Amino acid sequence: MKNISILIIEDEQRLLDRLVKYLSMFSDTVFQASNGEEALSLYRKHQPDIILTDIGMPKLSGVELIQKIRKTDKKTQLIVLSGQTNTDDFLKLVPLNLVSYLVKPIKIEQLKEVILQAIDNISDDNYIKLNNSYIWDIDKKHLLQEEKKIELTSYENAFLEILILRINENVSYEDIHSHIYSIEDYSQNALFTIAKRVRKKTTKDFVKSSFKYGYIINSE
Repeated sequence: MKNISILIIEDEQRLLDRLVKYLSMFSDTVFQASNGEEALSLYRKHQPDIILTDIGMPKLSGVELIQKIRKTDKKTQLIVLSGQTNTDDFLKLVPLNLVSYLVKPIKIEQLKEVILQAIDNISDDNYIKLNNSYIWDIDKKHLLQEEKKIELTSYENAFLEILILRINENVSYEDIHSHIYSIEDYSQNALFTIAKRVRKKTTKDFVKSSFKYGYIINSE
């Protein structure tokens, strides 16, 4: 959890200090802002994984801040803190994919549950669960089993990547070859060799053959 970054925006300094201290239990990187414009600047500079924002803030409201973020960013986990349940604000925020809308005073257990949910959402975004308990790390392009990295060559990694990009789909030998080798002459034997090596490092049925067509990897 510690490698996740959090931005907290709150214009009441005492509450901001308390929230920063509490959120530091979940992350070593906690940014703080006391108004919407400062928050937007920090967001653009650091791209935090999770944002907690008050609604009623000077210079730029929480609603306006979230609307700006969601124009280009569908991934950041957004949590709203509000001193009141304003129906107009709530309706504007509903389609913007919030983790939660918390009404002050905030209960610690409630906040903890929401933060853990946001972290789970991030974990789901970064990993693809495959058959036989294998996991593909999207950012690092690593194959894992029980959190242990499977050591692969660049060709083996590229072979798996194209199958995982088209998971649950039969991928032709030609498409796989183009993804791995780009402009080199087509060689089905080269693919057979890579598939054989990958199977030795995983389980026999992790990569399945599509008879006389190509290969497929299935999700969990």
